[in-house]
Amino acid sequence: MKFTVALGFFSALAQVGLAGKCPEVPYSSTPEVVPASTAPALSDYTQPTAPVYSTIPMPSDFSKTYLAGTETDEPVATTTTPEVIPASTVPALSDYTQPTVPMYSTIPMPSDFSKTYLAGTETDKPTASSDDISALPTPSSGSAYQLTLDQLNKAVPDRAGDDSCSAATFPDECATNSRALTAINKALTKYDITGRGEAVAVIALMAFESENWLYNKNHWPGRPGQGARNMQMFNFNSEYAKLLHPTEAAAVLTANTSNDTKQADAVLDLVLNDDDSFGAGFWYLVNHASSYYNNAEKLRDGNSADFQDYIVTGVGAGWSDDRMATWKTVNSALSS
Repeated sequence: MKFTVALGFFSALAQVGLAGKCPEVPYSSTPEVVPASTAPALSDYTQPTAPVYSTIPMPSDFSKTYLAGTETDEPVATTTTPEVIPASTVPALSDYTQPTVPMYSTIPMPSDFSKTYLAGTETDKPTASSDDISALPTPSSGSAYQLTLDQLNKAVPDRAGDDSCSAATFPDECATNSRALTAINKALTKYDITGRGEAVAVIALMAFESENWLYNKNHWPGRPGQGARNMQMFNFNSEYAKLLHPTEAAAVLTANTSNDTKQADAVLDLVLNDDDSFGAGFWYLVNHASSYYNNAEKLRDGNSADFQDYIVTGVGAGWSDDRMATWKTVNSALSS
C-alpha cells in the first residue's frame, strides 16, 4: 500500500518537472508572413552625420615625421574650428591687371609685301628697305654712343686734316675724319650702338681694313664686290645692298647675269656712299655677329681680349699685332 502511494507521488512529480523544462510548442510548416505595411521605409532610417572633409581641422602637431610613421608624432585631435574666409575678400577676376602688349596691326609691313608672296611666289618676296623694321634694331631710348671730331682725329690721326686725302692713290675713295664723323654717328644711332666697347671694336675694324679711310674697295688682290669701310665680302654687300636699295639692286642683278665681276662691282657701288659704307661695319655686327651685339659679356669696355675674339670668331678674319695697335689707338681716343 505504501509502495503504491509513493510510486504515484513520484510519477506526478516527474510530469511536473518535465513540463517546466520542455513546454510543448506547437509546430507549423508554414512560416509567419509579416505584412509589408508594417516594415519601416528606407527613408525612416537615420544616416550618421559626418563632417565635410574641408571642415576637418588638421592637428597642429601633424608633421612629416608622422607621415613616415613615427609614433611620437601621432596627431592629437583638437576642437579648433577652421577659419572660414569670406567670399567677399577674394579678388574678382576683373581686378587683375592684364599685361599690355602691342597689337600686331601696329607693326608696319614692308612696302612691297603682296598677297602673292603669301602664296609663295618668289618674285614677290619682300626685300626690306631702310624704312622697314627688319632693317633696323629697335632703338633703346635714344642713348646711342656718339663721337666728337676731336676723338675721331685722335683715333684716326692720318685723316685729321681736310687735306689729308690729297696724296691718296684713289682720292675718290678716301674720306677725311670730318666726313667720316657724320656717317659714323648716324650709323651708331641707326643701329642703336650703346656700348663704348662695341663702338671702339667696329671703328677699329673699319680703320684697319680701309687703312684709315684710304680705301673703299678691295684693290689687292682685287676681289670683285668686296668693299665698304669694313671690307666685307660680296655676299654680305649683296645682302646689304638689297636691304638698303632693293629696286636698284634688283636691276643691277638682272642686267649683269652674264658677267659676275661686273655684277659684283655694280652691287658694291650701291653701298659706297659715306652713310652706307661707314654703316656697314655696324650692320654686320647687328645682323651677322648678333651674339656680340648689346651683350654685357662680350666687347666689354676696354677689353682687348674681347676685341680679338670678335675679329677671329665674330668676323672670321686673321689676327695680327697691327690690329691690336689700331684698337689701342681707337680705345684710348674714345676714352678722352
